Amino acid sequence: MESPQTAPAATTTGAPLSRRLALLLGPVVGLALRTWAPGGVSEDAASVLGVGAWMAIWWISECLPLAVTALLPIALFPLLGVATTREAASHFANEVVYLYLGGFLLAAALEQWNAHHRIALSVIGVVGTSSRRLVLGVMIATAFVSMWISNTATAAMMYPIALAIGALYGTGEAARSQRVALLLGVAFAASIGGMGTLIGTPPNLILAGATRELIGVELDFFQFLKFGLPIALLLLPLCWVLLVFVFHRERIELGAAGLEVLQSKRAALGRVSTGERRVLFVFAAMALAWFFREPKDIGALSLVGITTYVPALSDAGIAVIGGIALFLIPGAPTGGASRPLLTWREAREIPWDVLLLFGGGLSLAAAMESSGLATTIGVWMSGLKGLPLPLVLLGIAAATVVVSELASNAATASMGMPIAVSLAAALDQPPLMLMILVGLSASVGFALPMATPPNAIVFGSGEMTVKDMARAGLTLDVVSILVVVGVVLLMF
Repeated sequence: MESPQTAPAATTTGAPLSRRLALLLGPVVGLALRTWAPGGVSEDAASVLGVGAWMAIWWISECLPLAVTALLPIALFPLLGVATTREAASHFANEVVYLYLGGFLLAAALEQWNAHHRIALSVIGVVGTSSRRLVLGVMIATAFVSMWISNTATAAMMYPIALAIGALYGTGEAARSQRVALLLGVAFAASIGGMGTLIGTPPNLILAGATRELIGVELDFFQFLKFGLPIALLLLPLCWVLLVFVFHRERIELGAAGLEVLQSKRAALGRVSTGERRVLFVFAAMALAWFFREPKDIGALSLVGITTYVPALSDAGIAVIGGIALFLIPGAPTGGASRPLLTWREAREIPWDVLLLFGGGLSLAAAMESSGLATTIGVWMSGLKGLPLPLVLLGIAAATVVVSELASNAATASMGMPIAVSLAAALDQPPLMLMILVGLSASVGFALPMATPPNAIVFGSGEMTVKDMARAGLTLDVVSILVVVGVVLLMF
């Protein structure tokens, strides 16, 4: 699960020239598009196009915090006559916002009780002490934890563990190469793991919200697993192979020293506390409830779902129930006083700005649909219909990945969803197919330190150069595009 890296609030005085130019360029381009009305679009469609371009420029440049830019539809749509304030603001209370809120609260509780740390160390501890196996163990642990908590928090948690292990490699080029492999494994696995579940990273939930708003399709936790989990399960071993057999082929055996580091870190966690057990129970209960919410047919076995008895229950409802339970269930006494698994002091630290980012993207997407702009874009792109579908999908995925390398993956997904619907109409293809393609491709960004917070975290170690990251990352970008397109084509 990832929260986008937000830039500090910009000010006109003392702000870098590029930021001041972006602040000016957004409204100038937006006003120009509204006045020009390219392609003879309606006044409402031209207004939405202008606001969309304005938001895209500010999102990509991050000249303002992403959440502030996400508020533009509420401010501008009523002024432009596109939508009322109530209509523009209603998308900020979309069900998906509460699904992610529940996921954030669960992540905060897992971190508070160090449950995520224990899971990660347990996985690493069983893989052995050769450098290649340690990279694999670190990647598996990172990916699994990242399926449930922020990619950024996961990378920050695993980073010191990777550094401690890497310090045992000694000196020399082979040792440095293996440290680079270990650190890149942390960054890349954090992003790959986030692709696996609906709550794993913001683009996944933006996708779920957009499918509901734009095409009336409910993409629940289990349905998303059918796409996200195979991609994560394919990419993780492919990434490991690239790191340890292609780019960093040296092999180092740590032996007893490596085991000692892992054992000391596990020992530092102490015994499993009552609070840790209880938060893991809530975690397991929420995951099972999401999985079994709808009835399932598994081979010849048919299982009833929770909705058989509670038809109105949604994934967001399960998330909120679990989130509330964290405030109700007591953990271990602290300082002689009992405390719940999660307190509001800890909950205040979750990335609330991401919830606003969801709302802004959904509000823009809905306006593109209602104004007719999405249909017009589809007409403009109708020339693509003559090209082979795999080639078109590869082009869409590649374009999304390029933007995601330069901008927040959540902003990339928000901008891409209505365009995906328009493209689907132009290509006479299921809109869900292209929306899933764009949503999953938005999480791919392995080549640059600024592409994702996990990349930035490990790059800050000083152990690698931009060339080290780009060399492996660009190859993994290409592999990821092929895997995402292949899985999407197979599923449809």
